[in-house]
Amino acid sequence: MKKWIVVIAALILICLSVGTTAYAETSESALLDAEQFVSRLTSLNRGVQLAETSGQADAAKSQVRDMLKEQFRLALGVDASAVKERYFTVETVTGYNIEVTYDAPGTDKCVIIGAHYDAVGEGANDNVSGVATMFEIMKGLKGVSLPFDVYFVAFDCEEDGLVGSTYYTERQIYTEFEDVLVMFNIDSIASGEQLYLMCENKHTDLADMILSKSEEIAEKPYAAGVYGVYDAFGYGYYEYVQGSDHTPFRLQDIPVALFFSGEYDMLGYKGDGMMNTDEDTLVNLQYANPAFLSRISTVASAICATLGDENFLNVAGAARGQLLNNTLLYNRWWPSLVVLGVLLILALCTWLYSRKLKKQAILGHAEVKNNTVFDKPDSEDIFSFAQEQDKNDEKDAHKDDIDDIFTFKK
Repeated sequence: MKKWIVVIAALILICLSVGTTAYAETSESALLDAEQFVSRLTSLNRGVQLAETSGQADAAKSQVRDMLKEQFRLALGVDASAVKERYFTVETVTGYNIEVTYDAPGTDKCVIIGAHYDAVGEGANDNVSGVATMFEIMKGLKGVSLPFDVYFVAFDCEEDGLVGSTYYTERQIYTEFEDVLVMFNIDSIASGEQLYLMCENKHTDLADMILSKSEEIAEKPYAAGVYGVYDAFGYGYYEYVQGSDHTPFRLQDIPVALFFSGEYDMLGYKGDGMMNTDEDTLVNLQYANPAFLSRISTVASAICATLGDENFLNVAGAARGQLLNNTLLYNRWWPSLVVLGVLLILALCTWLYSRKLKKQAILGHAEVKNNTVFDKPDSEDIFSFAQEQDKNDEKDAHKDDIDDIFTFKK
């Protein structure tokens, strides 16, 4: 009897174990909502942070990528083959971009939507909030017919200097730059006093369209004189290279739309104080901004509404014509060009100075020549004509007197 009891208990335990495992797999594969997504990703990032001290960071980072790939696949409703984990290495930095393609048949045009998933610590604001927003955009576009492809990219190694996004643009992985309508970048939107949009360092039609989709998003101010030393050249927030993943695209003359949060004052742009620190945790984010989930929903809805606007293709097509000409400023060769220009000026000055010295040397050793074609007249020569004329007049007068004498005698 006892033997049967033991067997039955063992069977019950096996069934419970199988059921628990099946539930865990189902739970892991279930589509998360925004809050669950943020909680899950910050937890995995915390695991990466802890694993770095024990040498197990690679395995922990792999769990992050697996979670993102699975949730992106479920959000868009695409096959697993549409989700790519692309390895890259640039000098000493290695990473993986997670890329998902949402195809529209019969078109070469595309929109790129990106957010970096690497983080310092949990990275609740920077940049779990951005990845969660991209995740919500995927769900919002699922089943929607668009006249262009949408490439979603979760960039790695943004904190190492935009390595993942730079690699992406330099490889031109999917398409030609001319076919990219707009690159949307979402970075650190959950905290800060205000949610901002930046398209260009001036007002554009693209910004107009996006801002019309939400009253909660403000356009980044463009007034000169409040953003620091760069204003000495008349430039604002965008005209020097920023630390976010839209920059490599803008350098290729692709129109961009950056969503971020913070505040502006007379000293320039300020973040939330947690970015790039171990204080960027979910607990601190919930305390700093209890309504942070609404920021995610706001940006996701605005982008989805923009992409679905019937005038979007026309506005995006004209966006390149409204870009500022920053070619010289962004050219990586301009320091060398400046040095070359200075050297050319110095060479010209040296040549002109050497000619001056040579001329002075010739003048200093030349013989004085006294033979001239014309001699300088003296005062007697100047007045000689007048004196001769006076003498002639006296002779004529004297002659008249003689004539008078001889005439009288007659």
